[in-house]
Amino acid sequence: MTTVPICEALEPGIWRATAFARGPFAGVHGGSVAGLMAAAIEAAAGAASGARALSLRADFLRPTPVGVPLVLGVTPVQVGRRLLLLDATVVAEGRLTARCSMTLATEMEVTALAEDFCTETPPPPPDPESLPRRAGTATHRGPWIMDVLQGRLAPDGAVWFRWTVPLLPGGVSPFVAALGPADFAHGLARPGQPGPSPVPAFPNSDLSVQFDRAPRGEWIGVRPFTRWRRQGLGIGYGDLLDLDGAFGRVGMGVVLVPA
Repeated sequence: MTTVPICEALEPGIWRATAFARGPFAGVHGGSVAGLMAAAIEAAAGAASGARALSLRADFLRPTPVGVPLVLGVTPVQVGRRLLLLDATVVAEGRLTARCSMTLATEMEVTALAEDFCTETPPPPPDPESLPRRAGTATHRGPWIMDVLQGRLAPDGAVWFRWTVPLLPGGVSPFVAALGPADFAHGLARPGQPGPSPVPAFPNSDLSVQFDRAPRGEWIGVRPFTRWRRQGLGIGYGDLLDLDGAFGRVGMGVVLVPA
């Protein structure tokens, strides 16, 4: 078991993912790839902007390899009074493997609202420490992200996650930390649970998240929903939770790979 970050810095803008960053299929887990890009965007935006993550859309164009230099690039697209939009890319061995667009926004008090408004109220969160561990294995049967991202299953079907090591040296923001758990949404409520999946592989082609507030604490919950079609395509989506309630949503497209 590793006790060091699962991605290591080689030089400014260049990273290398260790075996513990791997997903269940080929390459680096999508949440880790998205986390690398989001962290690079946050660094480029700078704390002085006062903006925080509002939404992110990541596209996984091909598997991002483990153990090779990953070149991160960031491009500002729009810088406004309250909204900032930046794009990021990951290039490995000369090939573009992933890209993302991230919107950051500054908060501003809205006095017309007497209190926070929400059309749905999730059930009270459980004590994650009291929940049973959620087991998981990768198809490659080697080290992978679930060795360092502890998962626990709640009675309502939500899965609560806690990182046991950071993604990057020095840690990451709560938004970046939430991307790893979020990227599991499409597989948490799949057919065949709790046994093996009837479909050998079901990678998500993309990851979209929206945050209405900053996540708080080390536990991140995902209440998942899944639709898989016999035509070979599907979606995964769900609520993102912390111990204070819901703070965001996640969604992704899913490509089902037959045997």
